[in-house]
Amino acid sequence: MDNNKRPTAVIFSQGDEVITGATVDTNAAFLADKCRLLGFDIIRHITVADDMDVLVQTLQDIDQIADMCLCTGGLGPTQDDLTTEAFAKAFDVPLVFDETAYQMMAKFFTQLNLTMPEVNRKQAYLPAKATRIDNHWGTAAGFVSDGHRCRFYCMPGVPYEMENMLSTFVLQDLQQHFSIAPTRLVTLRTMGMGESTIQQKINELNIPAEVRISFRAGLPENELKLTFPHAYDEQQLLQCVDRVKQALGEAVYAIDGLGQSVVSLADCVDQLMRAKGLSLTALETLSQGGFAKQCQADWLRQTYIYPVVDNVANDFAFQHRGVNETTSLAIANQLLLKAPSDIAVVQLFCENQRSEVDIYTSVVSSHGSLSTTRSLTGRLQRIQINAAAACLNLLRKHLLTL
Repeated sequence: MDNNKRPTAVIFSQGDEVITGATVDTNAAFLADKCRLLGFDIIRHITVADDMDVLVQTLQDIDQIADMCLCTGGLGPTQDDLTTEAFAKAFDVPLVFDETAYQMMAKFFTQLNLTMPEVNRKQAYLPAKATRIDNHWGTAAGFVSDGHRCRFYCMPGVPYEMENMLSTFVLQDLQQHFSIAPTRLVTLRTMGMGESTIQQKINELNIPAEVRISFRAGLPENELKLTFPHAYDEQQLLQCVDRVKQALGEAVYAIDGLGQSVVSLADCVDQLMRAKGLSLTALETLSQGGFAKQCQADWLRQTYIYPVVDNVANDFAFQHRGVNETTSLAIANQLLLKAPSDIAVVQLFCENQRSEVDIYTSVVSSHGSLSTTRSLTGRLQRIQINAAAACLNLLRKHLLTL
C-alpha cells in the first residue's frame, strides 16, 4: 500500500433485524466515527441478511477492496448466527474449539445463576489462527483474523459488548497493525446558503488536492467539512479555512475544529447567551414554539405562542396597520418593555401574492435592534423549521454586536 495513502476500512453489519429496520444500526455510526478519528478512509458501509451464501460472498468482496473491516453481529448461539462459519468458508479455514472462550461463557452463566445451554458451545468455535477477543460483558467471544488482504475484526452486535471490545482490544490492535495517523477535521457551519451554492464557491478557490471536502446537508443548516492530513502545516490550514470562510461570507455562523466546539445554530446561540449572561423573551406565530424549544430554560424567561397575528396586536394593544417588518419591530419594543428580560424576539408572518409566506423577525435589546424579512415556500413543516431558524440566526447576529 502507498505509504502516503490512508488505509481503507469497511463497516460491515449483518442480521435480518438490521437489514429490515427492526433494529436501528447504531453500531455502524459509532464505529465509523472511531475509524475516522484514527485516520482510516471509510469506503463502504455494508449490511446483509442472515444468509450463508451472501455472507461468504460479501466477506470475499470486502477482502478485495479494503485493508480493514469492522464486523458486528452474527456471533450468537442460534441458527441464524452465521458470521464465524461464513468467515471460515470464505477463506477456507477450519473452525477450532477454543477452551478459554468456552470457560468464559460458563463463568458468565454461573455468575447469573443460570445453567449454560448446550447450544452456546457453538460460540466457542473460532477460525483457525484467529486471535480471540475476550468478552467480559456477554457470551460471544469476538475474533480478529486476516483474509487474503483485509484484516477482519468480528464483534457481537450488542452495542455494550461491542464498544467494550473495541476500547479494550481492537483500537490498540489497529494502531499496532496499521500505519495510521489521525486527520484534522474542520467544520464550517452555515445558515441560509444551499449546498450547491457552497460547492460553486468552493470550486473557485482551488483547494489543495490533499484536503478532503465533504458536505452534510440538512434543514435548516448545511455543514462544509474540510479534512486535513495528519501533520498538515498549521499556518496553511488556517489560511485555507479563512479563504473558505471569506468565500461563504455571512452564511458561516461557526467553525468547529479550531479550538471552538459548536454543534448547531442553537448551541451557538446558547454559548453566546451564557457568555454574556443575558435573558430572553420570545413571541412566535408561524413556528409555533419551534424557536422556544431550541432555547435553554435558564435564559428563556418567557415565551408567547400565537395561532394568528391579529391576536398579537390585540394582546399588546398595538395599532395594527398591516403585518410587516415595521410591525414586528414595534411589537418587539413593546415586548421588551413588558417582559423581565434583556432581549426580545418577535416573529410575525403573512402570505404574499406569490403564495409564499413572508416572515418578519425582529430582535430588540437596550443596545439596539435588528429586523429582517424573508420569503419561504414549501410544505408547512419546512417553513416552520426555517422560521424558527431565522429567529435563532437573527438573535445570533444581534448578540455578536453587543
